[in-house]
Amino acid sequence: MSSNKLLKFVMLSLILSLPFNAFAEDGGSTSWNNLDANEQKLLNRFKDRWSEIPEQRQKRLLKGAKRWQQMNPEQRQQARKRLKRWKQMTPEQRQRIRTRYERFRRLPEAEKQRIRQQRQWFKNLPPERRQKLRNRWNNMSAAQREAFRQRVKERRFQRQQKWRNMTPSERQNVREKIRQRRIERFQGR
Repeated sequence: MSSNKLLKFVMLSLILSLPFNAFAEDGGSTSWNNLDANEQKLLNRFKDRWSEIPEQRQKRLLKGAKRWQQMNPEQRQQARKRLKRWKQMTPEQRQRIRTRYERFRRLPEAEKQRIRQQRQWFKNLPPERRQKLRNRWNNMSAAQREAFRQRVKERRFQRQQKWRNMTPSERQNVREKIRQRRIERFQGR
């Protein structure tokens, strides 16, 4: 996956994990007086019009409030930052992210897992390395990006084929070499 797509996926997943974007649950409408004190405090700006808010929206707000209560201070700070970024986006940018998220949701689970792993890999890179990759990607033309995607796809396929043709002992040797390289890299820092 390209750095640009990976970055966009990271942003999308962060934005969509905001506490107030939860899906509605089944059940009836809730009156303001039936909310507990913490829920009323969190949803206070809706107090005067609570009864006018559609049932599904009330449930989304309640679910978000419950999720907010379960967050630690660091998670809340991250959510605030994501919401601020979301609000600064243009409607076109938001729609593009929603579309990409829907596309991601329709992928097979194995592909979703691969993307999550790549996202985690990118996230674990040192900030200067991530920036270098972003800059490299942003300086590529559309044709260069497509050629890069193709090369990555071909390499992935070749690695998968090679892995399938290995014996269990060969696979274990490869795993050990990878482990050793990681240790050497870590010690070299």
